[in-house]
Amino acid sequence: MFVDDLGYGDIGVYGGSHPTPHLDRMAADGLRFTDFYVAQPVCSASRAALLTGCYPNRLGFHGALGPGARHGLDPGETTLAEVCRSRGYATAAFGKWHLGHHPPFLPVHHGFDEFYGIPYSNDMWPLHPDYVDLPAGAAKRKRGYPDLTMIEGDAIVDPVVTPDDQRRFTTELTERAVRFIDAHHDEPFFLYVAHPMPHVPLFVSDRFGATAATDLYRAVVRELDWSMGAVLAALDRHDLAEETLVIFTSDNGPWLSYGNHGGVTGPLREGKGTTFEGGVRVPCVMRWTGTIAPGRVCRLPMMTIDILPTVARLIGADLPARPIDGRDASA
Repeated sequence: MFVDDLGYGDIGVYGGSHPTPHLDRMAADGLRFTDFYVAQPVCSASRAALLTGCYPNRLGFHGALGPGARHGLDPGETTLAEVCRSRGYATAAFGKWHLGHHPPFLPVHHGFDEFYGIPYSNDMWPLHPDYVDLPAGAAKRKRGYPDLTMIEGDAIVDPVVTPDDQRRFTTELTERAVRFIDAHHDEPFFLYVAHPMPHVPLFVSDRFGATAATDLYRAVVRELDWSMGAVLAALDRHDLAEETLVIFTSDNGPWLSYGNHGGVTGPLREGKGTTFEGGVRVPCVMRWTGTIAPGRVCRLPMMTIDILPTVARLIGADLPARPIDGRDASA
């Protein structure tokens, strides 16, 4: 599970004040990293690194792609999904992609059997974040932004994502993830859940609804924690805990300039968009019952680019023919 703009100090097991019982239990049952890093402190570049095992500059990514971008993740790159599919894994991506919104760059052309989600960040739409709760037609609009779309496979299934749609994002994507597990529990699978939250503008479903603006970020984090718990429960229901490596982390640090709509970095300096620790050092929790001993804490550095070569070794897959920068961390 790859969430968006969550800070190092945003979950309980990292000293955060938000209640995150499922993530705290996941850490107690598995492994928590104190020094886990992303390759760049911004959306697209960080995601490209995670899925390819390469530093973003090797891939031609230097920041975040906007709706006007004509390029994306090169089809010649080998992704983590393709590595898994080479060993017969079913693959799916649900959530935010942000590696190119034109069809040749979408997940179904990068090794994923299924995709349902948004093409880029949830703020890349014409509605101004501060005005999304105004009546229809009254919201202040940002110039130069097209409507945000929802994509399934490589086709647009909803041409205009609304604020109400965004309120359903976390729950809807979680339900998709659970259905995928239910459908593929008797075969190997790779599931990539990339929640758009807690990237601004913040949205949360009614059952986690905040009672005040200052509570909104807290409510969003609670719903993400619920999502992780629902995925873990689905795995446990099918007796897959001992067969499944589960990873929870964030694409970069929090967007501090948004005040109480952004997260916190705990003891770390600065946040998203900076190369200080708060921008590139993120929470990371892993669970693999029976393989990872409960309650472990790793204080050695690890990066998102290490995940692809680590998974490749664990499943007996070949590394990509192209150069990668990550290293196997399973030894």
